[in-house]
Amino acid sequence: MSTPPQPPNNNNTAPPKIILYRGWDEKGKYVWSPFVTKVEFRLRTSHAAYTCATGSTQSGPKGKIPYIALSSLPGPEPETQTEPETQTETETETETERDKEYIADSSLILRTLSARSIVADVNKPLDKRDKGLDLAIRALLEDKLYFAHTHERWLRNFYPMREYALQSIPWPVRVVVGNLAWRSNVRKLFDQGTGRFSDAELANMKKEIWEGVAGMLEDSKQGAKDGDSCFWVLGGEQPTEADATLFGFIVSVLVCTAAPESNALLRGEGMGIVREYAERIHRRWFADYEHWD
Repeated sequence: MSTPPQPPNNNNTAPPKIILYRGWDEKGKYVWSPFVTKVEFRLRTSHAAYTCATGSTQSGPKGKIPYIALSSLPGPEPETQTEPETQTETETETETERDKEYIADSSLILRTLSARSIVADVNKPLDKRDKGLDLAIRALLEDKLYFAHTHERWLRNFYPMREYALQSIPWPVRVVVGNLAWRSNVRKLFDQGTGRFSDAELANMKKEIWEGVAGMLEDSKQGAKDGDSCFWVLGGEQPTEADATLFGFIVSVLVCTAAPESNALLRGEGMGIVREYAERIHRRWFADYEHWD
């Protein structure tokens, strides 16, 4: 159960029960997908309780990880629930047949939760300039860096990536599925454009992106009021959508063993501010998770 500190509930409407399908059975650990951590960041910083489940791309909507299930009949949290000694048939049926709404794609998940006031609309207070900057940061990471990471993991470090991503699939079927995944990623990356760059060109691209991020974080830290608390990429007092994405990508690199080049980059000289940014968020919001070191 993943439950950040809960604010007092001042209304009589119970929040919906949220199940987050992360794709891996890694209780108490970050997973390699930056988009899973992105969603968890927004849930935790909004004090929205949720439970984690495994799920898969085959069982989820849109064939994507992560996805969530929202219960239309919210119930008490599992850790605090008191089970009655007996249950009537009607009560059991209500619990097992409650309607669930499934939503996939991290951006669509958060847009839906924000529209329903389940998570905070963190970008609402931003002016037009900062909204554009926030969008640009997310696009840089999700629409450019992501594909460079996919190339590094699936094409250059295929075997450790296969063993992690397909760990739930028994051997030797895993070999067949892994080969299909490799071919699919080769084709996808070539069509998208990333696959047309050399390894050296992609390495420079990743380095340039992370150096740009580090520069922004340096400025943000200098402008922060409290020297020990979290600081945010746009320099404000509260996190924005860009922080959720950025933290997800940093953690994804630091915990992934199929991305040695990116891992060495973030652990190397000049990236201390990036690690410090993630470290402070980890201590404040993810202290129950295993640290990447």
